[in-house]
Amino acid sequence: MPVCKKTIAAVKSIRLSKTSYTYNGKMRKPSVTVTDRDQKRLKEGADYTVSYLASSKNAGIYTIKVQFRGNYSGIEKTSFQITPKGTAIAGVSAKKKGFTVKWKKQKKQTDGYEIAFSTSNKFPKKRTEIINIKGNVKASKTVSKLKAKKKYYIRIRTYKAVKAEGGQNKIYSGWSKPKTVKTKK
Repeated sequence: MPVCKKTIAAVKSIRLSKTSYTYNGKMRKPSVTVTDRDQKRLKEGADYTVSYLASSKNAGIYTIKVQFRGNYSGIEKTSFQITPKGTAIAGVSAKKKGFTVKWKKQKKQTDGYEIAFSTSNKFPKKRTEIINIKGNVKASKTVSKLKAKKKYYIRIRTYKAVKAEGGQNKIYSGWSKPKTVKTKK
């Protein structure tokens, strides 16, 4: 008598409920959804287990390990990140062929800032300059040697240096709302 063998569809995707969070001092653990090639959801506990490899509280990149079991075998890894909290520009003042920008310090989980300024409110690469401010000591920067009587758009974001596979990385907050300034003659 012939024996009927059940075919098991291979795993197609591993998705996280969220791949990016903003730092708020609380533990973050996105849920994991695994589907096979037939779009059927696998059951956590029966078909796979999930382990979070580090305490995911601070700004950083965190790895999740999915260990398959039962009809499935193998280990897959996926990751998510916690970005530092952003900041805002407190004020901009015009200078001779330049400007001074001041911002609100972000003291927690921040290693520095990036200031972008451009003559376009769309901040295209060709017309945008970025200044890196390491550390968290000061909250102002003067930019000079610009064009006189020119309008500039300025925005800022925070960053955190983190260890990741392949070396050191920076993870960034979102950009602040831009401010404008017109340089003096």
